[in-house]
Amino acid sequence: MNAPWDAERVFVIAEAGSNWRLGTPARDRRMARLLIDVAVDAGADAVKFQTYRPETVYVPNAGQSDYLAAGGIKEDISAIFADLAMPYELIPELAEYARSQGITFMSTAFSLPDLAAVDPHVAVHKIASYEISHIRLIEQVAAAGKPTLMSTGASTAADVAWAVETFRARSAAPLCLLQCTARYPAPPEAMNLRTIPALAARFGLPVGLSDHSPDPLTAPVAAVGLGACVVEKHYTVDRRLPGPDHAFAIEPHELKAMVRAVRDAAQMRGTGEKVVLPAEAELAAYARRGVQAIRAISAGEALREGVNVDILRPGKQRLGVHPRHLASLEGRPARRDIPLGDGLQPDDWA
Repeated sequence: MNAPWDAERVFVIAEAGSNWRLGTPARDRRMARLLIDVAVDAGADAVKFQTYRPETVYVPNAGQSDYLAAGGIKEDISAIFADLAMPYELIPELAEYARSQGITFMSTAFSLPDLAAVDPHVAVHKIASYEISHIRLIEQVAAAGKPTLMSTGASTAADVAWAVETFRARSAAPLCLLQCTARYPAPPEAMNLRTIPALAARFGLPVGLSDHSPDPLTAPVAAVGLGACVVEKHYTVDRRLPGPDHAFAIEPHELKAMVRAVRDAAQMRGTGEKVVLPAEAELAAYARRGVQAIRAISAGEALREGVNVDILRPGKQRLGVHPRHLASLEGRPARRDIPLGDGLQPDDWA
């Protein structure tokens, strides 16, 4: 199966996370569909949810999360996960709706039962940062044989190497690493975007960004400039809604601006080869300096800088040879009549 990301077009994932949850099944369903609509309107390539159950993620007495408690969410993490757990029966419904709207549906599975529920409905898997040590999950995701994103938040290079080796032992499917900072929101100084080309060089894999910073543009655009082929970012319809993922998410108009900026940034990367580009051709001929005739020159006349030739821009006249040739043509006879403004050509002196 081919990867949905490539060097030319960045794969943009609108991360809905748990932001579909409003409190009743009917409202949850409407919000989930609305989030899909927002992702479609923004021009994202994929919309991603999360599939988990508290009993297969945390130990029963895991307690509170300090960062959530600081934001006013003081329930035990298992209670939070229980409240935000997406019903398995909602997954096929949302996947079908996403397909009908022309957008790729994804949902991150956090355990083997979650993977079993998700796999029939997705073409791309994601392994979340905190699951990068979950050997059984990695093995089963690899066995599914689908393109896979592997997030690397709160991990070392050795952790990533082990996870990649574990995946590769079971699958040759396309694999993309995601630089990620496990902080919500992630401050600018913690983004470490230079990891993107470093991971690509070390593992020979495409690398993208799972972005938890609050700014909609800076990190995604910088990441694309550094070679990211995937950008994932949390979004919501309103940051004021209750829940753990709303406060650091971007809103619909920001998501649309981000997608547009990512597309533009990807176009701006170019080939990396320094050449005169087609877009530059007109001014390269018009405004770049060459050796130009500053008066009419007769055949046989000695060419002399500052007397009958000089280093000038040609405008609408023909561009002359590079000024590096001045020493070799100085004092040599012209082989043709050269009109005012014309650029000297390589065979114009004897």
